[in-house]
Amino acid sequence: MRQVLSSFSNEKVKYVASLKEKKNRDKSNQFYLEGYREIKKAIQSQKINFQALFVSYDCFLGSNEESLISEIENKKVQIFEIPKKIFEKISYRDRPDGLIAVCEIPDLEFKGNNLRGDFYTIIEGVEKPGNLGTILRTAEGAGLDGIFISDSRLDLFNPNVIRSSTGTLFTLPIYVIPIENILKILKVNNIKTLAVTPESKNSYHRENLKVPIALIFGSEQYGLTKFSRDNSDSTISIPMKGEADSLNLAMSAGIIFYETLRQRSI
Repeated sequence: MRQVLSSFSNEKVKYVASLKEKKNRDKSNQFYLEGYREIKKAIQSQKINFQALFVSYDCFLGSNEESLISEIENKKVQIFEIPKKIFEKISYRDRPDGLIAVCEIPDLEFKGNNLRGDFYTIIEGVEKPGNLGTILRTAEGAGLDGIFISDSRLDLFNPNVIRSSTGTLFTLPIYVIPIENILKILKVNNIKTLAVTPESKNSYHRENLKVPIALIFGSEQYGLTKFSRDNSDSTISIPMKGEADSLNLAMSAGIIFYETLRQRSI
């Protein structure tokens, strides 16, 4: 069923716009999902429950939007049609594509002790949404089996995380778990933990990354906690030749993710 909304003061329009703020996401346990590509991946993941979809036909950038709308409509989700000028007000983007969904926040808690893969990463204390989103996107490209988020200082359903991940937030196995718990689980599953820190004398390309591993990355500002450094099996670093003492978090993760992929492809 489709309904036309023509006023920005409409409660439903104001509600979807309010979900751009964390406090409102926390209160409602719902999040704001914008963009064709991101919504498509959320549908494909079968992990996300859609509550509503807001569309503006004048903002569409392609020709596949109507089929996506039909997919969501088939799930008995309410569709709201709104004018371009209102859509642009509630959009998070400079160039909106006419699609915003309201979805339930899924449970990302890791349950159990068994792991099936052999290539994981732990992101500890991440602070910047863009970095986390880029890491997720890169991790999917490099074929990681799962990502564990520990002690995050940000909301995983921040619109910037979703956008910079291009929707891989929904397609990757992602879990939220305290660092102490995941290190115990990895040990039980015989997965070697490698803490990435500039202080290490062991360059990443000299490490055998073909074995089952979990790479641990720390926050942008403070790096790894003492606990994760002390309780990992080994440490590795990325050589730095200039004056800078470290690389961007997402870039560091990408370098080692793809070195792992390279070694495993030989």
